[in-house]
Amino acid sequence: MNRVFVLAASAVFLAATACGDRTDTPGVATERQAPDPVGVIVSDALPDLSAAPTGIDFWIHPNVAFNSLIVVASADGLASYNVENGSEVSRVPGVSLSGVAVSYIGFGPLAAGVVAAFDETEGAFQFYGVDNVSRLFLPLSGGPSIRGAVRGFCMGRAANSADPTLFVVQRGEMKIFNVAPAMDGDSAGIAINSETGTPIPDTATACAVDTAGVVYVLTISGKVYRVDNDSAFEAPFALAFTDNAGDITFLGSTPADGHSSASGQIAILDGETGIIELFDAADGHVLGAVRIDAGDDIEAVTRATAMGASAANLGGLYRDGVIALGTPDEAPSVRLIPTNGVANALSVTSLPPANPRGAAAAPEVTNDLIISPPTPFNEE
Repeated sequence: MNRVFVLAASAVFLAATACGDRTDTPGVATERQAPDPVGVIVSDALPDLSAAPTGIDFWIHPNVAFNSLIVVASADGLASYNVENGSEVSRVPGVSLSGVAVSYIGFGPLAAGVVAAFDETEGAFQFYGVDNVSRLFLPLSGGPSIRGAVRGFCMGRAANSADPTLFVVQRGEMKIFNVAPAMDGDSAGIAINSETGTPIPDTATACAVDTAGVVYVLTISGKVYRVDNDSAFEAPFALAFTDNAGDITFLGSTPADGHSSASGQIAILDGETGIIELFDAADGHVLGAVRIDAGDDIEAVTRATAMGASAANLGGLYRDGVIALGTPDEAPSVRLIPTNGVANALSVTSLPPANPRGAAAAPEVTNDLIISPPTPFNEE
């Protein structure tokens, strides 16, 4: 079955039905022992941020892995930092943002990075491009306004989809906006090609998109619902041991054919403790839990406001990917751990690096060279 449902509203969520936040679903553990978290030493930090992060994501450089960006939203605006050394690259100040999500339009090195952040004051999404050369934020017009409170959002696309989709979690409903590039006069912007919605549990607070275009919806009590064209929201796909599920993200590889299920892990953050629980994206079974322990001159994470992750090659220590947590300390920061460190701690196999930009199509090979036959000699 083709799971690519992010391009057309008519293909989204066939016959999805509402359900409550059930605890008696057959086949899903309703009670289990809390996993004993394993410590992974913090590897880097963005210290002394002006405000606690409300969202973290990553922009992948088209050809220089360690020049990828950590993108951070907060009540003080939007900022990006170089992965290699943590230096600030670009900033949009003076706007109170709740959450951030990064995706791409197009494929390969020329794909255009797109950043979505929710402006709480305006009640609307603000979109920014990321220039592939300068890496600066470029304002994009056309972000949708939202009625009602936004609990969380995510953005992503299936492997063979050229444009991303924005998923917005509200009470009892997920709004779905199919995004495409557009021009507003002489300025670049985005257009919402279609808008639809589907019912979700009333206690849903966050979502994540895998590389096959499947959405995972997280409730405050740690239930994860896997949403694709076959879903009816009848059974949780996974269950985290938390009563304060703060964030969810997907770490995984891209299906080679663009249609199969993506392989990888689902990470769920307990905001009150900073513990990250991981699940296998294939069947939802728990892989274990990790905490970020203190390192040289960098404190441990004991509480977190946001989580971001990437399974792409970001160079050096993060060649297999990275997990980042935002902290609400007196001096707010973002603290990072490599995903290969998490894999080692939990004794699971590291995934091959993902490529969220996708692969550019191979050019067609045509024989346009026409060789004329030689002119015969004039034999007189």
